[in-house]
Amino acid sequence: MSEAATLLDTRSPFGTYPAERMVRAAWRLADRHDLSRGLRRRIRSLVARFFSGPYDLEADGLKFRIYPGENYDDRKILSKGRLPEREEHRLIAPHLGEGKVFVDVGANIGSYAIFAAGLGARVVAIEANPLTADKLTFNVRANDLDTVTVMRTAVGPREDTLPLWQDPSNCGFATFVKDLTQGEWEGNWSPTFVKVRPLTAISDELDLHKIDVLKVDVEGFEDRVVLPFLRHVDRNLWPRVILLETNCRPYWSEDCLSELASRGYKVTGQTNDNMVFEL
Repeated sequence: MSEAATLLDTRSPFGTYPAERMVRAAWRLADRHDLSRGLRRRIRSLVARFFSGPYDLEADGLKFRIYPGENYDDRKILSKGRLPEREEHRLIAPHLGEGKVFVDVGANIGSYAIFAAGLGARVVAIEANPLTADKLTFNVRANDLDTVTVMRTAVGPREDTLPLWQDPSNCGFATFVKDLTQGEWEGNWSPTFVKVRPLTAISDELDLHKIDVLKVDVEGFEDRVVLPFLRHVDRNLWPRVILLETNCRPYWSEDCLSELASRGYKVTGQTNDNMVFEL
Protein backbone atom coordinates (compact mmCIF):
# COMPACT_ATOMS: atom_id res chain seq x y z
CA MET A 1 0.00 0.00 0.00
CA SER A 2 1.31 3.44 -0.85
CA GLU A 3 1.78 6.09 1.81
CA ALA A 4 -0.83 8.28 0.11
CA ALA A 5 -3.47 5.58 0.52
CA THR A 6 -3.23 5.91 4.31
CA LEU A 7 -4.12 9.61 4.27
CA LEU A 8 -7.57 11.13 4.62
CA ASP A 9 -9.03 11.47 1.12
CA THR A 10 -12.40 13.16 0.73
CA ARG A 11 -11.84 14.31 -2.86
CA SER A 12 -11.28 11.21 -4.98
CA PRO A 13 -14.48 9.65 -6.31
CA PHE A 14 -15.99 6.66 -4.56
CA GLY A 15 -14.48 3.48 -5.99
CA THR A 16 -10.93 4.80 -6.04
CA TYR A 17 -9.86 2.39 -3.27
CA PRO A 18 -11.30 -1.10 -3.75
CA ALA A 19 -11.06 -3.49 -0.79
CA GLU A 20 -9.36 -6.55 -2.27
CA ARG A 21 -9.64 -10.11 -0.98
CA MET A 22 -6.40 -10.03 1.01
CA VAL A 23 -7.50 -6.85 2.79
CA ARG A 24 -10.83 -8.37 3.79
CA ALA A 25 -9.19 -11.57 4.97
CA ALA A 26 -6.67 -9.69 7.11
CA TRP A 27 -9.35 -7.65 8.85
CA ARG A 28 -11.55 -10.69 9.38
CA LEU A 29 -8.62 -12.27 11.21
CA ALA A 30 -8.15 -9.12 13.30
CA ASP A 31 -11.85 -9.22 14.24
CA ARG A 32 -11.98 -12.85 15.41
CA HIS A 33 -13.64 -12.85 18.81
CA ASP A 34 -12.65 -16.42 19.58
CA LEU A 35 -9.15 -15.01 20.16
CA SER A 36 -8.19 -13.36 23.42
CA ARG A 37 -8.62 -9.61 23.62
CA GLY A 38 -4.87 -9.08 23.95
CA LEU A 39 -4.02 -11.27 20.97
CA ARG A 40 -6.75 -9.63 18.89
CA ARG A 41 -5.31 -6.22 19.73
CA ARG A 42 -1.80 -7.28 18.66
CA ILE A 43 -3.11 -8.74 15.39
CA ARG A 44 -5.13 -5.58 14.76
CA SER A 45 -2.07 -3.40 15.29
CA LEU A 46 -0.09 -5.48 12.79
CA VAL A 47 -2.88 -5.52 10.19
CA ALA A 48 -3.35 -1.75 10.57
CA ARG A 49 0.29 -1.19 9.63
CA PHE A 50 -0.28 -2.66 6.19
CA PHE A 51 -4.03 -2.25 5.55
CA SER A 52 -5.10 0.96 7.30
CA GLY A 53 -7.15 2.28 4.40
CA PRO A 54 -8.94 4.03 2.93
CA TYR A 55 -11.12 1.46 1.19
CA ASP A 56 -14.36 1.96 -0.70
CA LEU A 57 -17.08 -0.63 -0.31
CA GLU A 58 -20.82 -1.12 -0.08
CA ALA A 59 -22.54 -2.52 2.99
CA ASP A 60 -26.25 -3.32 2.92
CA GLY A 61 -26.50 -1.34 -0.31
CA LEU A 62 -24.89 1.79 1.15
CA LYS A 63 -21.53 3.29 0.18
CA PHE A 64 -18.71 4.03 2.62
CA ARG A 65 -15.10 5.10 2.40
CA ILE A 66 -13.57 3.48 5.47
CA TYR A 67 -10.33 3.63 7.42
CA PRO A 68 -10.24 0.38 9.43
CA GLY A 69 -6.96 1.19 11.15
CA GLU A 70 -8.63 4.20 12.78
CA ASN A 71 -12.20 3.27 13.59
CA TYR A 72 -14.11 0.34 15.10
CA ASP A 73 -17.18 0.82 12.87
CA ASP A 74 -14.96 0.83 9.79
CA ARG A 75 -13.36 -2.43 10.89
CA LYS A 76 -16.76 -4.04 11.42
CA ILE A 77 -18.00 -2.96 7.99
CA LEU A 78 -14.87 -4.34 6.31
CA SER A 79 -14.58 -7.59 8.24
CA LYS A 80 -18.29 -8.49 8.16
CA GLY A 81 -19.35 -6.87 4.88
CA ARG A 82 -22.40 -5.30 6.52
CA LEU A 83 -23.38 -2.42 8.79
CA PRO A 84 -22.64 -2.72 12.51
CA GLU A 85 -25.45 -2.65 15.09
CA ARG A 86 -28.02 -4.35 12.89
CA GLU A 87 -30.28 -5.10 15.84
CA GLU A 88 -30.47 -1.40 16.72
CA HIS A 89 -31.29 -0.59 13.10
CA ARG A 90 -34.08 -3.16 13.20
CA LEU A 91 -35.53 -1.58 16.34
CA ILE A 92 -35.68 1.96 14.96
CA ALA A 93 -36.53 1.18 11.31
CA PRO A 94 -40.34 1.10 11.92
CA HIS A 95 -40.13 4.71 13.14
CA LEU A 96 -38.27 5.99 10.07
CA GLY A 97 -39.39 6.75 6.53
CA GLU A 98 -40.78 9.58 4.42
CA GLY A 99 -41.68 12.60 6.51
CA LYS A 100 -39.79 11.41 9.59
CA VAL A 101 -36.97 13.32 11.32
CA PHE A 102 -33.93 11.47 12.65
CA VAL A 103 -31.39 13.31 14.83
CA ASP A 104 -28.09 11.47 15.25
CA VAL A 105 -25.86 12.81 18.05
CA GLY A 106 -22.48 11.14 17.66
CA ALA A 107 -22.96 10.26 14.02
CA ASN A 108 -19.46 8.83 13.50
CA ILE A 109 -19.00 7.83 9.82
CA GLY A 110 -22.75 7.68 9.18
CA SER A 111 -23.80 4.05 9.63
CA TYR A 112 -27.03 5.22 11.31
CA ALA A 113 -27.52 8.53 9.51
CA ILE A 114 -27.11 7.10 6.02
CA PHE A 115 -29.27 4.10 6.92
CA ALA A 116 -32.06 6.43 8.12
CA ALA A 117 -31.77 8.67 5.07
CA GLY A 118 -31.94 5.60 2.86
CA LEU A 119 -35.34 4.87 4.39
CA GLY A 120 -36.52 8.36 3.45
CA ALA A 121 -36.07 10.28 6.71
CA ARG A 122 -34.75 13.80 7.04
CA VAL A 123 -31.50 13.42 9.00
CA VAL A 124 -29.48 15.75 11.21
CA ALA A 125 -26.08 14.09 11.67
CA ILE A 126 -24.05 15.70 14.46
CA GLU A 127 -20.37 14.83 14.80
CA ALA A 128 -17.84 16.54 17.09
CA ASN A 129 -14.60 15.00 15.84
CA PRO A 130 -13.43 17.20 12.92
CA LEU A 131 -11.75 14.41 10.92
CA THR A 132 -14.64 12.01 11.50
CA ALA A 133 -17.03 14.74 10.35
CA ASP A 134 -15.01 14.98 7.12
CA LYS A 135 -15.41 11.22 6.60
CA LEU A 136 -19.12 11.41 7.40
CA THR A 137 -19.60 14.21 4.88
CA PHE A 138 -17.84 12.18 2.19
CA ASN A 139 -20.04 9.14 2.86
CA VAL A 140 -23.20 11.22 2.70
CA ARG A 141 -22.08 12.66 -0.63
CA ALA A 142 -21.10 9.22 -1.98
CA ASN A 143 -24.69 8.08 -1.43
CA ASP A 144 -26.16 11.16 -3.19
CA LEU A 145 -28.22 12.06 -0.14
CA ASP A 146 -29.68 15.55 -0.05
CA THR A 147 -31.78 14.92 3.06
CA VAL A 148 -28.82 14.77 5.47
CA THR A 149 -27.53 17.88 7.25
CA VAL A 150 -24.10 17.40 8.82
CA MET A 151 -23.47 19.53 11.91
CA ARG A 152 -19.81 19.83 12.94
CA THR A 153 -20.20 20.32 16.66
CA ALA A 154 -20.51 18.49 19.94
CA VAL A 155 -23.69 18.54 21.99
CA GLY A 156 -23.84 19.33 25.70
CA PRO A 157 -25.76 21.23 28.35
CA ARG A 158 -24.50 24.70 27.36
CA GLU A 159 -22.41 26.64 24.85
CA ASP A 160 -18.80 25.77 25.61
CA THR A 161 -15.45 24.59 24.31
CA LEU A 162 -14.22 21.31 25.78
CA PRO A 163 -11.40 18.78 25.24
CA LEU A 164 -12.59 15.79 23.22
CA TRP A 165 -10.40 12.81 24.11
CA GLN A 166 -9.52 10.49 21.20
CA ASP A 167 -7.53 7.30 20.68
CA PRO A 168 -6.03 7.02 17.15
CA SER A 169 -7.01 3.35 16.89
CA ASN A 170 -10.73 4.19 17.29
CA CYS A 171 -11.58 7.79 16.50
CA GLY A 172 -15.28 6.92 16.64
CA PHE A 173 -14.92 6.29 20.38
CA ALA A 174 -14.21 9.88 21.45
CA THR A 175 -15.29 11.25 24.81
CA PHE A 176 -15.49 14.33 27.01
CA VAL A 177 -15.27 12.09 30.09
CA LYS A 178 -11.57 11.89 30.89
CA ASP A 179 -12.11 9.17 33.51
CA LEU A 180 -13.30 6.86 30.73
CA THR A 181 -9.83 6.93 29.14
CA GLN A 182 -8.44 4.83 32.00
CA GLY A 183 -8.89 1.19 32.99
CA GLU A 184 -10.81 -0.90 30.46
CA TRP A 185 -10.36 1.65 27.68
CA GLU A 186 -6.83 2.75 28.49
CA GLY A 187 -4.92 3.72 25.35
CA ASN A 188 -3.04 6.46 23.55
CA TRP A 189 -5.60 9.21 24.21
CA SER A 190 -5.06 12.87 23.36
CA PRO A 191 -7.42 15.88 23.47
CA THR A 192 -8.75 18.10 20.70
CA PHE A 193 -10.74 21.15 21.78
CA VAL A 194 -14.13 21.37 20.09
CA LYS A 195 -17.18 23.58 20.21
CA VAL A 196 -20.15 22.37 22.26
CA ARG A 197 -23.76 23.47 21.70
CA PRO A 198 -27.04 22.52 23.38
CA LEU A 199 -29.38 20.43 21.28
CA THR A 200 -32.02 23.12 21.84
CA ALA A 201 -29.84 25.63 19.95
CA ILE A 202 -29.30 23.20 17.06
CA SER A 203 -33.00 22.39 16.81
CA ASP A 204 -33.82 26.11 16.80
CA GLU A 205 -31.22 26.83 14.10
CA LEU A 206 -32.60 24.07 11.88
CA ASP A 207 -36.22 25.00 12.66
CA LEU A 208 -37.10 21.48 13.75
CA HIS A 209 -40.76 21.09 14.64
CA LYS A 210 -40.51 17.43 15.62
CA ILE A 211 -38.01 14.65 16.22
CA ASP A 212 -39.26 11.15 15.46
CA VAL A 213 -36.06 9.36 16.50
CA LEU A 214 -33.17 10.73 18.55
CA LYS A 215 -30.05 8.57 18.70
CA VAL A 216 -27.36 9.53 21.24
CA ASP A 217 -23.98 7.77 21.32
CA VAL A 218 -21.37 10.01 22.96
CA GLU A 219 -19.39 7.73 25.28
CA GLY A 220 -20.59 8.60 28.77
CA PHE A 221 -21.90 12.10 27.96
CA GLU A 222 -25.40 10.95 26.99
CA ASP A 223 -27.06 12.39 30.10
CA ARG A 224 -25.67 15.85 29.34
CA VAL A 225 -27.18 15.71 25.86
CA VAL A 226 -30.63 14.29 26.55
CA LEU A 227 -31.71 15.66 29.92
CA PRO A 228 -31.06 19.40 29.29
CA PHE A 229 -32.93 19.09 26.01
CA LEU A 230 -36.01 17.52 27.57
CA ARG A 231 -35.97 20.10 30.36
CA HIS A 232 -35.81 23.14 28.09
CA VAL A 233 -37.98 22.40 25.04
CA ASP A 234 -41.74 22.19 24.66
CA ARG A 235 -43.14 18.72 25.03
CA ASN A 236 -44.15 18.67 21.35
CA LEU A 237 -40.42 18.54 20.47
CA TRP A 238 -39.67 15.62 22.75
CA PRO A 239 -38.47 12.74 20.57
CA ARG A 240 -41.05 10.05 19.92
CA VAL A 241 -38.27 7.45 20.16
CA ILE A 242 -34.85 7.67 21.81
CA LEU A 243 -32.04 5.24 21.05
CA LEU A 244 -29.58 5.72 23.91
CA GLU A 245 -26.15 4.17 24.33
CA THR A 246 -25.98 2.79 27.87
CA ASN A 247 -22.70 0.87 27.99
CA CYS A 248 -20.95 3.92 29.50
CA ARG A 249 -23.74 4.57 32.00
CA PRO A 250 -21.35 4.49 35.03
CA TYR A 251 -19.83 7.74 33.73
CA TRP A 252 -23.11 9.68 33.64
CA SER A 253 -23.55 12.58 36.06
CA GLU A 254 -27.30 11.94 36.22
CA ASP A 255 -29.43 8.86 35.67
CA CYS A 256 -31.14 9.22 32.30
CA LEU A 257 -33.19 6.08 32.80
CA SER A 258 -35.13 7.25 35.83
CA GLU A 259 -35.87 10.67 34.36
CA LEU A 260 -36.97 9.21 31.02
CA ALA A 261 -39.34 6.93 32.94
CA SER A 262 -40.71 9.86 34.92
CA ARG A 263 -41.44 11.68 31.65
CA GLY A 264 -43.44 8.77 30.26
CA TYR A 265 -40.84 6.96 28.18
CA LYS A 266 -41.06 3.16 28.12
CA VAL A 267 -38.27 0.76 27.29
CA THR A 268 -39.27 -1.10 24.12
CA GLY A 269 -35.95 -2.61 23.07
CA GLN A 270 -32.51 -3.38 24.41
CA THR A 271 -29.19 -4.68 23.11
CA ASN A 272 -25.81 -5.15 24.75
CA ASP A 273 -24.91 -1.48 24.29
CA ASN A 274 -28.15 0.44 23.73
CA MET A 275 -31.71 0.90 24.91
CA VAL A 276 -34.75 2.09 22.95
CA PHE A 277 -37.36 4.28 24.66
CA GLU A 278 -40.75 5.23 23.25
CA LEU A 279 -43.05 8.01 24.42
